[in-house]
Amino acid sequence: MLSIINQQTTSKSEKYRRHLSNVLLVIYFLVIFEGVLRKWVLPSFSSAIYFIKDPIVIYVLIVSLRFGFFSKNLISIYFIFVATTFFLVVTAFLLNNPEAFIIYGYGIRNYLLYFPLVFVASKVLKLEDVYRFARLTLYSAIPICILVFIQYTSGPDAFINKGIGDDDFIFMIAEGVVRPYGTFTFTSGHVLYVSACFAFLVAAIFEKQMYAAIFSKNHLLFVTTGAAVAIMLFLTGSRSIYAYSAITLLMACLVAVTKKSRRNISALAFLAIALTSSILVFLTTDSYEILVERNQSAIRSEGSPIARAFSSLYTFTDSIDTAPLWGHGIGSGTNAASAILRSSRDQGAGFLLAEDEWSRIVLEMGLPVGMIFILFRILLLLWLFLKSLNTLKKFSNGVPLILLGFLAPILFNGVMTMQGTTLAFGVLFSCLVLAACKNPKTHIKNATGQTT
Repeated sequence: MLSIINQQTTSKSEKYRRHLSNVLLVIYFLVIFEGVLRKWVLPSFSSAIYFIKDPIVIYVLIVSLRFGFFSKNLISIYFIFVATTFFLVVTAFLLNNPEAFIIYGYGIRNYLLYFPLVFVASKVLKLEDVYRFARLTLYSAIPICILVFIQYTSGPDAFINKGIGDDDFIFMIAEGVVRPYGTFTFTSGHVLYVSACFAFLVAAIFEKQMYAAIFSKNHLLFVTTGAAVAIMLFLTGSRSIYAYSAITLLMACLVAVTKKSRRNISALAFLAIALTSSILVFLTTDSYEILVERNQSAIRSEGSPIARAFSSLYTFTDSIDTAPLWGHGIGSGTNAASAILRSSRDQGAGFLLAEDEWSRIVLEMGLPVGMIFILFRILLLLWLFLKSLNTLKKFSNGVPLILLGFLAPILFNGVMTMQGTTLAFGVLFSCLVLAACKNPKTHIKNATGQTT
């Protein structure tokens, strides 16, 4: 009798696990395609659509709590400490400034709402779910590539390049040439999407099982998808996309060096040939000249991209002397706060406090609490790296490390507390890295019904 009850409980738990994995895939689908609704279909409801994922995330967390899907480890315990500290500080701010509850609520959402999904992932997501996310990402690359090409060749006033507002500013690569947004409402979202495509593509090249799950030995589909990703890479007009790609390739090299299998060496050689060929073709196009012009313009206005990237590691120290001990208030450095406070009497602390992530966190939360949150993200990244490296050594599976190549700059100091798309990509790919750490051989056995 007891065994029957346990079997029923297990069956119900597995049913909800599968359900939640589907829900997480829906959230990811919305991350990629909600911009279509916000820009072209329902622009009047753009702000409401932006928050459409939040109740779904809350639902996932509630169901996970009900069925015990939360993982308990040192990182999750530290996050509970972070959340408790944040709520105490925010409560004190609310008592002193209750009219700012919308800004503080938005800040809590950016800092604390999505990250618990990471501690659900290891029990909810399985290796086959990683393949489902990869299929959605890579299959959508072909139609989105066509959209991007049309945006790139259309003028800034074209409907296809419409932002989320009638007066929304459109970023340009050069005069008359826009930076394509794809399905997103801003260029950064499209950059992250294309970088994610590249990471999944590289992972599939290295991992035979992943390649089969995505392309089903349809090599024409693989070539078409690869071409679509390459075209989008070259048409983004973004310098940061090459940084994401370089780190992903660095992780791929680490996989090949650590596990010197014939497939890994062959995959690395194939990547080198494919990338070299793509770059040589790109060098013959007008897009290359436009990108060179964009890069020179950016260097004149912003400085070297390498120097700018490294400066984000120490710029926050300039904010230490100016930031209040407990900061200006959570969420006060976001664009949403700027929009809300634009007509208020006290606008100073509500405007964008800093462009880089760490400076804004320190200015919003103060040095003591801000560093607690920054340390959480660094520890989470280190934990994911160690698990991914162990998976490579134990199961010869390099997928987690390759995906981590894309994730690392986002999780380390990407603007996750500022931009919702960056937050979603960072959290969801943290979940996918954990799921990819599962034993591939167990997945094969489960698929053939040999084990339970």
